[in-house]
Amino acid sequence: MILYANGDSHSHGVGVKNQSKTFASLLARSFCFDLINSARNGASNDGIIRTTRNYIVNNRPDLVIIGWSTWEREEWEHQGQYYNVNSSGHDQLPEPLVTKYKQWVIEQTPETLVEKSQQIHERIYKLHCELEKKQIPHVFFNCMYNFFEITNQRNWNHSYIGPYDNDSSYYWYLKKRNFTSDDWYHFGEEGHHAWADFLIKYIEDNKIL
Repeated sequence: MILYANGDSHSHGVGVKNQSKTFASLLARSFCFDLINSARNGASNDGIIRTTRNYIVNNRPDLVIIGWSTWEREEWEHQGQYYNVNSSGHDQLPEPLVTKYKQWVIEQTPETLVEKSQQIHERIYKLHCELEKKQIPHVFFNCMYNFFEITNQRNWNHSYIGPYDNDSSYYWYLKKRNFTSDDWYHFGEEGHHAWADFLIKYIEDNKIL
């Protein structure tokens, strides 16, 4: 049985020296699943959606867990390669994308962040519907922030933990319980253990499996 995880550095386990102690690993072990973790540092939500779809084309995991990244991040395709960019950095970009990136940083405003949040909200909902159609149990959560100014709030059927509630995001849930993060908002083993416990209880209480 397979637990498929995806997300950014939080779901990858940056901040945890022993990868068997990340929340994804702890969750898989709790349910006796093998873990496939596609999360990567700096991942954008479009990249998370793309790689998740690529996986489920030929695989049917028994559970999907996705921690969504911040809304400003984007994935750019160039000559068949994908690059993640955000306001504080990027993958090593090829020269044709360097100028584009500089302009992109200048254009980031609070208004564009709201717009991107609204756009990715619909893309994530579409993925949710695809997983439901395939009858693949899944749990989504926000790693840092809830969706901004969403007027068309969706019914996620317990498959998304607090999409419109910032206190339910991974970071703020742990922060409000006095867990300490590093300068890049990553938690260590104790934080991951607490989040794994929360996910396990959420999955059991809501009969996700």
